[in-house]
Amino acid sequence: MNDLMPLTPGQHLLILNALNLTTALMGGAALLFVLLRSQVASAYRLALSLMAAAVGMACYHYWQLLGGWKAAYALQGGAYVPTGQPFADAFRYADWLGTVPLILAALMLVLDIGRRKSASLVARLAVAAVVMIGLGYVGEVQRENLGLRALWGAASCVPFAYILFVLWSELRGVLSFETPRVRELFTRLRVLLVASWSLHPLVYALPLLGLTGAPAFALGQVGHSVADICAKVFYGLMIYAVAREKTLSEEMLLGLEAPREAVRS
Repeated sequence: MNDLMPLTPGQHLLILNALNLTTALMGGAALLFVLLRSQVASAYRLALSLMAAAVGMACYHYWQLLGGWKAAYALQGGAYVPTGQPFADAFRYADWLGTVPLILAALMLVLDIGRRKSASLVARLAVAAVVMIGLGYVGEVQRENLGLRALWGAASCVPFAYILFVLWSELRGVLSFETPRVRELFTRLRVLLVASWSLHPLVYALPLLGLTGAPAFALGQVGHSVADICAKVFYGLMIYAVAREKTLSEEMLLGLEAPREAVRS
């Protein structure tokens, strides 16, 4: 992003803190998800590994954004002015292209719906996610032509709607076999994912709503960071909660079956 604008010290500091916090949380979450693998059954460990990879990738991209942000501005006369160094906001889209398919795959794996069906759903969701992000990026670079921005934004909503259809409709039958607690956790997970993902289109739509200038820019940068924290760190914790609950249920079931087998023998 090269069309940077002067910012007040408060606006610059707000974005700097958001990037700092997001970088730190992503890095800490990557380590946490690796450590939590031992707390779940082997069938769900790959899901946590994928989440660790997703937040690790996000940590790298946010570290790049943070460095670019520091280089892009300098304090002059009580305001932060652009130095001429570009702020590569496109790193966000590069991050989403890699991390969104990973977090969707983690969801399929933690539900343990069978290898063939899981692979099919992961492939379909990954393609939809890549198309959604690609169309959104094409619209994002249309800074002057708001009509084209709106058109590409609307187009990106089509694969987004398909992802929602899969999460709410196609997985309904799978959830009928889960415990009430797992179904409750999965409902919260879906709501968290949709709510966090919805923040990105809201930021995307700010110019279409007539919100421009430094305040809108600062709001957009913070909004993207908050959405990414929710969609990766908190989402990953929900993935762990589902995996842990299913692990405890399976251990309890095995514990009940063991005495029965002993009596039969």
